[in-house]
Amino acid sequence: MINSKQNLITQKSHGLYCQPANTWIDPYKPVEKAIITHAHSDHFTNGCREYICSIETGFLLRKRFGNNLNLKTIDYDKEFIINGINFSLHPSGHILGSSQIKIKAGSEIWLITSDLKRQKDKTCKSYEKLKTDFLICESTFGLPIFNWESTNKVIDSITKWVTQSEDYTSILFCYSLGKAQRLLSELNSQNFKNIYVHKSIEKMNGIYKSLGIELAETKVYDMNLVINNPKNSLLLLPPSLNNKNFLKKFKMVQTGFASGWMSIRALKKRSGFDKGFIISDHADWNGLIKTIKESKAERVFLNHGDGESLANFLRDKEALNIKQLKEVK
Repeated sequence: MINSKQNLITQKSHGLYCQPANTWIDPYKPVEKAIITHAHSDHFTNGCREYICSIETGFLLRKRFGNNLNLKTIDYDKEFIINGINFSLHPSGHILGSSQIKIKAGSEIWLITSDLKRQKDKTCKSYEKLKTDFLICESTFGLPIFNWESTNKVIDSITKWVTQSEDYTSILFCYSLGKAQRLLSELNSQNFKNIYVHKSIEKMNGIYKSLGIELAETKVYDMNLVINNPKNSLLLLPPSLNNKNFLKKFKMVQTGFASGWMSIRALKKRSGFDKGFIISDHADWNGLIKTIKESKAERVFLNHGDGESLANFLRDKEALNIKQLKEVK
């Protein structure tokens, strides 16, 4: 139990639970009513009786998981009431449609950030700064080694990587929702002869374009297609295709992976990619500290990832009442 006057949020085996509203946040298993913060599959489970999410997340969920979902979509910053408890959704800056969840009961305010990003991203609304009494903040990259470079610098590196290896097919592995579209938005200003994308990426691109988000022009990569002229071309593909059976189709190929995890040299080496591009849709160490301090929360709980280092640092330097959510019984 997370102690507060209202005992508003409980951590259970199914995920975070607001007992007075009988509502779950990003549950791991089917429940009656679920608020979904964004459309990544690790934050969504099939089989819930009712889903509540942002309008953009609703479009993405239907595209990914079917039109039969019982979805209720809510505008950002608009309050809705469940069993007398006030909820509202606010941009988290993670991907298109991603939301923080603000919960009010009486004089008590809770904020659940879910996945968040503080860097500028033209494909989604920026993180909205909010004050709260209690904060549940993600800590996926909660170590000092995680410090993101500017997006422009990363895009320049990708462009040089492709153009300086004209005889190679350049394959950049990235997640099909969020990361791929962010890259395509930034690559729109680069002079590539061809950009090919996997059908799973193209599927998501359609939603982004329908909402007026500009992406670089792409062609769908046909798995049976042999690209005769790979010069100055780039392929964006999901990480699941990073295997020998697939890569042997190409005579000369170089591979890269776009992820914050490429900050870890041992992981980068072990993964077998020729190049790692450090770009993430999560907040880095400094972004997490900034977010937590701006919230003015009297108590902070860290969720997702290992937040021990971040919690220890903020306890020592800022005298914050902070702990990892997994430590709460």
